Amino acid sequence: MKRLSPGLALTSVSLLLSVFCNNIVEASGDSNGRIKFSPNTSNRYKLKNPQISTGYIWPTQGRMTSGFGIRYGNMHEGIDIAGPMGTPIFAAATGVVISAGWNSQGYGILVKLRHPDGSISFYGHNRRLLVRRGQQVEQGQQIAEMGSTGNSTGPHLHFEIHPKGKMPVDPIAFLPEPDGVTNVRRNPRTRPSQLEVPNSRLPRMGNREWRVED
Repeated sequence: MKRLSPGLALTSVSLLLSVFCNNIVEASGDSNGRIKFSPNTSNRYKLKNPQISTGYIWPTQGRMTSGFGIRYGNMHEGIDIAGPMGTPIFAAATGVVISAGWNSQGYGILVKLRHPDGSISFYGHNRRLLVRRGQQVEQGQQIAEMGSTGNSTGPHLHFEIHPKGKMPVDPIAFLPEPDGVTNVRRNPRTRPSQLEVPNSRLPRMGNREWRVED
């Protein structure tokens, strides 16, 4: 058994693996903070349904007022969740802040996070930011307060997910069952995917290569 120290150590492994922290714990059979590792890996290590079931959490609470897709003749590239002014906004997954500040394209005060799998999440229309560019954040950490900045008619969060190198996708497909969010509409055609992590992306300890044990 390889013991990892809480928090930062697991996050470091997450970034090395390009896999979300909770996927590592789920796949390894975590027991009292102990993560199993073993030498001599196979060619590839597969995680089933990585982002769809466990990668992201809901970034706020409130009522979903607009979904992903065509809206008023234009593409709406995320979902909107309305709530009282100042409602906490949380990081949907572990990541690094790549942008935090005013956006002139309608998002108002915007935060962008890059996650271990290379995806990027957007958090728009905030009243106040609690993070800065370059900062590493944990899943569930508060990063902002809900507001109505930019092209907005009332306090809400505009939330987007952009898979690495791809156009934005419906965030609902990446989120678990609603927790504190009402009026959620899922697309029944959404299907989960698989993530493959090559050995070249696994962490090395000394001269040995390790992986999360199947």
